[in-house]
Amino acid sequence: MLNVKNLVCGYLPGKPVTGPLSFQVKQGEIACLVGPNGIGKTTLFKTILGLLRPLGGTIKVKGEDYRRYTPKEFARLVAYVPQGHIPPFPYTVRDVVVMGRNPNMHELSSPDREDYRAVEEVLSLMGIEHLAGRDYTEISGGERQMVLIARALAQNTNLLVMDEPTTHLDYGNETRVLGQVKKLAALGYTIVMITHVPNHAFICADKVLALGRNGYFSVGPPDETLTEESLLALYGVDIQLSKVILKQCRRPVKVCVPMTI
Repeated sequence: MLNVKNLVCGYLPGKPVTGPLSFQVKQGEIACLVGPNGIGKTTLFKTILGLLRPLGGTIKVKGEDYRRYTPKEFARLVAYVPQGHIPPFPYTVRDVVVMGRNPNMHELSSPDREDYRAVEEVLSLMGIEHLAGRDYTEISGGERQMVLIARALAQNTNLLVMDEPTTHLDYGNETRVLGQVKKLAALGYTIVMITHVPNHAFICADKVLALGRNGYFSVGPPDETLTEESLLALYGVDIQLSKVILKQCRRPVKVCVPMTI
């Protein structure tokens, strides 16, 4: 679904922020991008989304160089979910989600019955159909994050790029959002998400993209990529990894425990 090869990212020619990076994310996979602040994770996302021109390397989406797609074609393939967003006007949740239908509409046209049918489907998929008539500005942070994911799904795309989707959420809403992320992957959606919580990768990721300082970059399954040694190299703190057995499925899951507190 997403194939990145020797990608160099930055804002000015000759002054790379990060790279070269190479990785693949297949359909239905969840890839978590982890690393310290200021290392270039958002710059990488901006480049994948076409907001920044690569300083080197290639990005392919569904086997084609992303530059071959028109903006609308690209928007029907890749959707972006920001950390959070509060519009200046009190749009209803339904109206916020229908904005995601733009890539599927003709120029200067208004949403039609088919667009609103698609909106109802994604609201139901996210389990927030009861919020459809509520003002987006008046719902909780966790609910707004669900709405932003629904808006991305309304684009009718299969690749979701999420920038810290659980930021500022309480533990309950964080868990609900991660549960929806896993549910979407099970339905065949491909998800690339930034997280500052390594435990998120152990909980839901198929693949980890670990981006660190001094050219450090590692790709692989969470258990292989996130070790006590690699987490020390990434974050500069000692972390102990422990296993927890989930009661319902008896499946072991690793958790990170800081040793310096």
